[in-house]
Amino acid sequence: MLKLDSLFQPMEVIDWREAFILTWMKKAYAVEYTDFFVHSAKKSFQIPSIVALFAYVSPELLRIRCSKSNILLRDDYKCQYCGVGATKSSILTIDHVIPRSKGGKMEWNNVVAACSPCNQAKSNKILSKTSLKLLKVPKKPTYRQLTKKKMRNINHNWLRYL
Repeated sequence: MLKLDSLFQPMEVIDWREAFILTWMKKAYAVEYTDFFVHSAKKSFQIPSIVALFAYVSPELLRIRCSKSNILLRDDYKCQYCGVGATKSSILTIDHVIPRSKGGKMEWNNVVAACSPCNQAKSNKILSKTSLKLLKVPKKPTYRQLTKKKMRNINHNWLRYL
């Protein structure tokens, strides 16, 4: 189920229970419905496919953390030095372009996904002191960019809202 803010911007994918509860509690309304129903003892309720919140959601609440999972998502689960892809985060690591030992911080513009061989080859060196090159310059993604990446296998009815 797709959850939209009051401006119809995509927020996240939620399960059917949360979508149902949001509409039941009058915090959101159903924009589109699925073909499925949930039944109580006396009533049947159609399950929403897309819900939109009534209240405005401040962009401050939609801040994205610079975390391993978000970095891997931003970098499409590919090593940013050699381009080797992965489907599981366990075989990719996070590399600090400017190593922490040299004052580098855990910030969007200083961290990239890296395979273990590339991360070990770079070690704690400055990038210019190695033979490695970044495939793209790391930068902070927008909330919308990450949301779209999270929704790659989406319901086709959602496309006009993304």
